[in-house]
Amino acid sequence: MLLDDHLAQPNNRQRKTKAILAGIVVFSGISALFLMAGVSQAARLAQYERGRVLLESSTIRVAIEGNLNERISLERGIVAYVAANPDLDAGAYAAFVDVLHMNDPVIMNFALVEGTTIKYVHPYEANKAAIGKDLAMVPDQVQAVRQAMTSREPVVSGPHALVQGGTGVVSRMGIFPPGPQGLEYWGQASVVVDLNEILRRAGAFDHPNLVFWLGSKAATGTEPVLLSGDDTILDDEPVILDINLPGGALWSLATIPKGGWETFRWLAILVSVIGMAIGGLAGFAVFSLMTTRSALRELAYHDQLTELPNRSLFWDRLRVEASRVDRDGANICLCMLDLNDFKAVNDDHGHDAGDRLLSGVASRMSAAIRKSDTVARLGGDEFAVIAPVDTPEGVDEVRARLAACFKEPFDLGVVTRIASASIGCAVYPRDGTDVEAVLAVADRRMYQEKHTAS
Repeated sequence: MLLDDHLAQPNNRQRKTKAILAGIVVFSGISALFLMAGVSQAARLAQYERGRVLLESSTIRVAIEGNLNERISLERGIVAYVAANPDLDAGAYAAFVDVLHMNDPVIMNFALVEGTTIKYVHPYEANKAAIGKDLAMVPDQVQAVRQAMTSREPVVSGPHALVQGGTGVVSRMGIFPPGPQGLEYWGQASVVVDLNEILRRAGAFDHPNLVFWLGSKAATGTEPVLLSGDDTILDDEPVILDINLPGGALWSLATIPKGGWETFRWLAILVSVIGMAIGGLAGFAVFSLMTTRSALRELAYHDQLTELPNRSLFWDRLRVEASRVDRDGANICLCMLDLNDFKAVNDDHGHDAGDRLLSGVASRMSAAIRKSDTVARLGGDEFAVIAPVDTPEGVDEVRARLAACFKEPFDLGVVTRIASASIGCAVYPRDGTDVEAVLAVADRRMYQEKHTAS
């Protein structure tokens, strides 16, 4: 590895912070992915539920339209019969429509209107009170009556309060027999159907999964009027289908599931919790990997006792620093330092005291050098220093700083003791053009000082 790589390495706290941040990023990323997946799946299921409700509602709508149209179509036969026999009597009318009625519970009655006045009804007994009633005088039916007077198609309206009692949906169709001036309006044939029976047959009342609301609209864009059901479901975003009836009548069928819509929020929460668990494990794995790599890097390039760079890192930094000097024309002061009588410390006070001394020396030397300098433990009680200098006086300053580290006694745990060291310095490239040779010069000078001191 190069010196620049090591200089770029953050300290332990920075490395731990980066590992924590990396773990948080991984945790957040995976959690966010699972959250989006959960929300997306919940939305997909909610959409599927709306599709299911739409499909089932469509079946109900088709059944309602089918039941209505089946009965409404009967009046076409009455219109054709009366147009061909405008002078028919009550008996002939009753005999004809009785065949059409066939005791159908959906059909409440058939009526024949001459002009705008009810002339015949069937069944007679239950509806005879309506005979002679002028429908042009009935406010909620007059509009449909007038529409049928000008239309050749059925006109559906209601439900209406019937003049003979009860409530029903009325389909009317004008009768236009041929006259001197061509087809002339004679009257109307109507069939009244029971809306509740139609809804029951369509399955709207006892549907196992859905709740329905049926309303009618006077025109597109107007507020619907309740025909059947509970209008509170309109506040729950129902599926709405239009039922188009003859004569321009427009009904709306609104549907929601029984119990309301399933939001599937539980699914989004479950997937999110799973994602957070996986994200937590992945984040912790990344954090552990990064901290383990940092620890292994420390083991590979730092002395475990003193936490100083070891011999490998020292030589790496020395070579890079020498390259810089060769490029810029500066100088490097290389110092070798060896403790005096270190063996005596181990022998007199034990290896723990010796370790304390080495740690104390490393701590003081680290505090004494500049940030641009490097102090390393090469092994045993031997240390080395790399210090860029600009002048010869700079070498003396480095040496003085290192010597000052030994002025105060060291706390060895069991005893406080003065320690000393032999220091040898050399300058690259003044003392040699090869850093190994210059380091050997510094080492030789260190041993010369050690021998002189002894």
